[in-house]
Amino acid sequence: MRKDEANRETPTAVRRTPQQSRSQETQRAVVEGAARVFDREGYGKASLSMIVEESGISQGSMYFHFKSKEQIALAVINEQHARSLPLLTDAADSSPGVFERLVSVSRAMADQLRDDAVVRAGIRLAMEEGALGAPAGNFYLNWVEMTSAMLAPALERGELTSGLSPEALAKSLIGFFTGVQLMSQATSARDDLLTGLRDMWLLAVDAMVRAADRDGAVHIVETAFRVDSAQRE
Repeated sequence: MRKDEANRETPTAVRRTPQQSRSQETQRAVVEGAARVFDREGYGKASLSMIVEESGISQGSMYFHFKSKEQIALAVINEQHARSLPLLTDAADSSPGVFERLVSVSRAMADQLRDDAVVRAGIRLAMEEGALGAPAGNFYLNWVEMTSAMLAPALERGELTSGLSPEALAKSLIGFFTGVQLMSQATSARDDLLTGLRDMWLLAVDAMVRAADRDGAVHIVETAFRVDSAQRE
């Protein structure tokens, strides 16, 4: 009897795998399609019909997984966090000095913004008002916390200088980054984003780096954004 029951259960367990795979593929298609719509239209103008069309799935399939536009937007935000936070951590860990880590993180984030619609959509949704504000803003809170943790020992030992606390300085730097990328989005569809970030960090060199270390810091900035040299000519 136990063998018969086991034999009946085995094919059922095997059949779940392709179903789960199809379910994951459908959810992924909705998130990717919705991200392109949110990136292009913003949350307010985006419609479920637009998302269905962009995702290439049926309306019934979408509603099976997501009951509202808000649920879809939250899924996009969660996916953006899943893609961006590990990238920022990896960029920080790959650089020896604190200033170089900060520059590397901003370059990695800029590359994601230019190349990944999910990241662009998640960042755009963070700027939207309403119920999405808190979950979308968590990415910025995590980024500030990570940056503040890098800055604190550098400020304490005099590697970097500032009259601001580590947290206030972290908020300011990330705020500058956000402003640069928003202006670049508005004026050039982010074509000049790397140029804007280069200039932002050159300004930060004068504000944060000791005079004796500024030539090295400028070299770090120029190296990080050297692929954009053609745009500056």
